[in-house]
Amino acid sequence: MKSLPRLGLFVLLALSTACTSYEWREYRSGPATQAEVYDAIDFLARTDGFGPSTESDRGLAIWVSRWRVQQIGLGRPGRLKLRAEIVLDQSDPKEGFLVRYRIERQTVEDLGKSLEPQEKDWDDDGQDEEREALFGERLRRKLSNVTFETKKTELPDIKSGR
Repeated sequence: MKSLPRLGLFVLLALSTACTSYEWREYRSGPATQAEVYDAIDFLARTDGFGPSTESDRGLAIWVSRWRVQQIGLGRPGRLKLRAEIVLDQSDPKEGFLVRYRIERQTVEDLGKSLEPQEKDWDDDGQDEEREALFGERLRRKLSNVTFETKKTELPDIKSGR
């Protein structure tokens, strides 16, 4: 009878190691419309080399990129995917929209398959936290409603000595 809880714990631990867990980064925009926030995400993702996939849905406020392949060093291929969503139930146009995003990373561990990897050869490799931080900073700058007011200052008249 004591072995049943242990078996359940073992199965739970085995299943938890088989799946990958991701952490979302979050940003709250200033007052804006949903369209402005979604357009900012789309613009920044495209200028960073991410193309939208068929999983993206403007109405549901979800933006998902296609896999972007790159070399990560020593001839090893890697690929990145950006996922961003506007959390509509925790957002208000007057208060700002909550944006969650993450950049997933996958690599090919087997060097023999690294030249022409198949879909099954890719392994989850966590997140690209550096790119996430850069994307978040660019998103903050794009969505900030900062306006710089300039005041006309009167310069002294050099000729009259005033």
